[in-house]
Amino acid sequence: MPDKRLVQGDVRAVGRGGDAVVETAKGVVLVPGALPGERVELALGSSRRGAARGRLTRVLRAATERREPSCVDASRCGGCPLMIATPDLQRRIKEGFVRDACRGLPGADRSEIEWVTSPAELGYRRRARLAWHRGTIGYRQLHSKRVTDIRECVVLMKPLRAGWDEAREQLASSLRGTGEIQLQLTGADRVVVDLHANEDQPPELFESCEALSTRPVVAGVTLRVGTSGHPATWGETRVVIPGGGDGTLDGPGGAFSQANDEVNAKLVSTVVELSEPAGLRVLELHCGIGNFTVGLAASAKTLVAVEQDPRAVEACQRNLKGRGLHARVVVGDANQPPKGQYDVVVLDPPRQGSKTLFESNLLPGPKRLIYVSCDTATLGRDLRLATAKGYRIDRIVGFDMFPQTAHLESLVRLVRA
Repeated sequence: MPDKRLVQGDVRAVGRGGDAVVETAKGVVLVPGALPGERVELALGSSRRGAARGRLTRVLRAATERREPSCVDASRCGGCPLMIATPDLQRRIKEGFVRDACRGLPGADRSEIEWVTSPAELGYRRRARLAWHRGTIGYRQLHSKRVTDIRECVVLMKPLRAGWDEAREQLASSLRGTGEIQLQLTGADRVVVDLHANEDQPPELFESCEALSTRPVVAGVTLRVGTSGHPATWGETRVVIPGGGDGTLDGPGGAFSQANDEVNAKLVSTVVELSEPAGLRVLELHCGIGNFTVGLAASAKTLVAVEQDPRAVEACQRNLKGRGLHARVVVGDANQPPKGQYDVVVLDPPRQGSKTLFESNLLPGPKRLIYVSCDTATLGRDLRLATAKGYRIDRIVGFDMFPQTAHLESLVRLVRA
């Protein structure tokens, strides 16, 4: 008897999460592992958040730009859903995300999408976020909270791969409950390991962390339990990363940094170039440890930089001082920045965007807005708010910060219409 759950359909597009959008006789179904233009067979699954989901069973007509993934665990992990596509197809898919975010807005039709390609397709990531469940350390499976061990993550830089192996060997038998592990490259060839446990941990884990910190590839280890109290640390937990143009930035372990050094260098230079800060009053929001701050401070008349993490603010101040630069760096909510008159606003918000800021009385004062986004859905929402306040788009740049994934960094410059 035929399986009634099996249906066929045509792939219309790839969505922002990396799943294919498949048109079937049963309606639109989201399916991992398929590409635009393909004819596929799928098994219908459950619906989540109003979207029907399915599992790919066969590719009946493959896209000409389909390729074998470089990772044997690609289908299990789900972190690199576009690894089955050529670089050209990956670019077109991601450009489509940016185009959709800007579609129909003032200036968008006159602004071609500029594109910055990552020099490396593999081995580019300088940081990774893992999870553990009991003794298993790895990535979460696609559309699941289940943790699966990965034999080798080919998008990580080699020291991070070695750090993962060391963490697995030293920690797995001592971990209890659930938690997350961040691996972050510091310098050229060492790794800082940051653990955040959701439950109390046994004394053996503390001993294992100390042992891990002595491994040649590991610079230091941090262990946090729950949401209160001070973390336990072993070794050197501060990270030193390329950033801010030429030179390096230092910051606390776990501090945000972009994942791709070479693309980030281009992002920083583009932000400074399009900001045109010379002699102007600049406001930077979500400044972190100073990735853009040091470049903006070099020529701005005044610079106010806002960041909610006190440790990052201290690091940003150190990074400015080490270059002989000055800015007012404050701890605060970037959606409620210090009052003042600003000519340029630069913002690089987290995934949820800056809806509150764009609804505030800050706009439409500044003559230019430089918006760096890691999520084109919230970017599109915020651009609509900004253009409703009298701004228009005049530059759009996509940065392929995360090859093989459905993620990208995008930059939109808005000017007063």
